[in-house]
Amino acid sequence: MSPLRFSLRRRRVAWIAAVVAAAGAAFYVGLQFTPTSWRPLSWPIGTPAAEGTSPAGSPASTSPGGSDSPSSGPSKSPRASRSPRPSHSPGHGRKPAPPKTAAQELIPATGAYLGAFVQPRSYSSSGLIAAVNSFERTVHGLTWSGTPDTLKIIAGKYDALIRARAEAVKRLGKPILMEFRHEMDRPNLQWAVHGPRDFIKAWDRIRAIFSQVGATNVAWVWCPTGYGFAHNRAQPFYPGNNQVDFVCADVYSFSASESLARAAAPFLHWAARTGKPVIIGEFAVKSSPAAWASWLLAAGRLAENNRQIKAIAYFDANGTDSNGHPFHYWLGESQSAIASFARLLTWQFYRPAMPAGL
Repeated sequence: MSPLRFSLRRRRVAWIAAVVAAAGAAFYVGLQFTPTSWRPLSWPIGTPAAEGTSPAGSPASTSPGGSDSPSSGPSKSPRASRSPRPSHSPGHGRKPAPPKTAAQELIPATGAYLGAFVQPRSYSSSGLIAAVNSFERTVHGLTWSGTPDTLKIIAGKYDALIRARAEAVKRLGKPILMEFRHEMDRPNLQWAVHGPRDFIKAWDRIRAIFSQVGATNVAWVWCPTGYGFAHNRAQPFYPGNNQVDFVCADVYSFSASESLARAAAPFLHWAARTGKPVIIGEFAVKSSPAAWASWLLAAGRLAENNRQIKAIAYFDANGTDSNGHPFHYWLGESQSAIASFARLLTWQFYRPAMPAGL
């Protein structure tokens, strides 16, 4: 059986202060699958901790992008969502406004959240919990990855497991971001994803089960590769505006001469048509560390220039991707790059007001 695995992607930053460390630790324990495969991420508030958190040269257990061989496919316009009904009638008998959804709570009123995947010292449960606890306040982005077979999900073979995880998420009692099988458009995942149609059916079934158990604290994030948008490979996997709260892409530049804005352009052009808030789920550049400092500062301007972007997260790790190719993005290899990232954290744009009560 192909395991469904939650992985908590941990992004360092000025993000949404949503979950305190103690809740984060309990969350890990409550959601662990066997075997585990974690992508830790969170967005703490304030100055980043020492970069020594990420050991240089320590291999990451997950790939930042996997196979990106171009494959063409018809583009697909987002499914139209229904127009919302008015929340109240005019006049004396006005009804109270409905409570905010998880997605509405997590969207910054101004600016954007800046974060980073930070490689833990070990990929054990205790190592990942310790990594989360090393930051004061975090918002959790939960990635349900591994190699879930969409045909088995559609057939209901994972219903009990999905329902149990939905109950665990509900008990957390805080809004979280959740993405099911990020980078689902990669060619090397299609043996389990089975193409756009079955991915969307699986997505809809998972969402339906979460709704049945009342796990309304989830904001759903759809996150293929950024590269896939340039070749109409990612677009057909979109479940539709009525099934997605945030649209996202993992975007990598192939050289320092390619800005993040240029690499992300095909995705952002498509995302503008959805009207959804945007997340750059991972970003980095394949180049010498000597070029990172100036590239990062330019990358920081992307969200300022495109206000649909509500969060960006640097992929701060070294390792080997799913095709056996090494990657080197760990900022600890360049003090000037660390200084540039720290400088971004001081920009007012990346210090948005936190939602009340989180």
